[in-house]
Amino acid sequence: MVQSTETILVLDIGGSAVKYGFWTAQKLEDREQFPTPLTRNKFYQTVADICDAHEPIAGIAVSCPGEPDEDTGIVHGMSYVPFLHLGEFQHDFATQLNRPVSLQNDAESAALAEMTLGVGQNHQNALFTIIGSGIGLAIVQDGLILKNLAEKFDNPEKRFADTLKTLNNSKVSPVQIGKTVSLKNFKLPDTIDGKTVFELAKQGDPIASQEVDQMYASLAEILIFLNAAYQPEIIGIGGGISNNPDLLPELKAHIATLLASPDSKISFYKRFYPNPDQAFTKPNLRTCYFKNDANLIGAALHYEHRFKRPY
Repeated sequence: MVQSTETILVLDIGGSAVKYGFWTAQKLEDREQFPTPLTRNKFYQTVADICDAHEPIAGIAVSCPGEPDEDTGIVHGMSYVPFLHLGEFQHDFATQLNRPVSLQNDAESAALAEMTLGVGQNHQNALFTIIGSGIGLAIVQDGLILKNLAEKFDNPEKRFADTLKTLNNSKVSPVQIGKTVSLKNFKLPDTIDGKTVFELAKQGDPIASQEVDQMYASLAEILIFLNAAYQPEIIGIGGGISNNPDLLPELKAHIATLLASPDSKISFYKRFYPNPDQAFTKPNLRTCYFKNDANLIGAALHYEHRFKRPY
């Protein structure tokens, strides 16, 4: 088929920043970002200015936190972007910008990109954890991304794993860790970003080192229980954290330590697990092929599917 030469604006809305790029002929170009606005009107105006500066823009593909429902245009749930959840969003956004808008959960966007073009190719069952301001989860079973909550968490093991993920949200987020390190170093209102936290930890900063080590330990716990509950072929990790070359070696080391120690938190949590005698195994971890761009690319693919663009 002939690739479309129309350009769409692709947005990945996060708690601290909105990343964006332009999708033309199956390519993502000119990536930029801006701070996440506090209000919906400010968000609309910022996006309108981007469209005006890059005409012609045929449509807008959105990746966002929460649980978007394209039948109603409502983004259900809670996130670090409150304006998304204040009533109907999708149709309102499309009307304000006078362009068609697609809407997809950020973790599901990454999963779509990776299953179509990235590390998920040739796999039928996979998990994708996208780590930013919080930790998003997408579940792929039999080649399909699960969107129904009843399908995602249809047994006690899955509900337990999701609860553990939710409880550890702030501990595994580089964005939240940056705020914690700033606070403990008396540097508020300034905030240290995730990349700087990792650099400080490498330099031996005791506060950053402690927070980073706790992040790896908490994420390792989450991944062990997710792996036990869903038994995926792979677990893909995306978001800004996936750019860190130390990510997989550190996670694998923490996972090995947790599984080997009878006094680890894993042993403690197993008391509450529906099947405490289950033997836990090491997950098959991969960083997303598209790393920080996975959400954007998946949102663009979803837009093409929704509006049936030729490609």
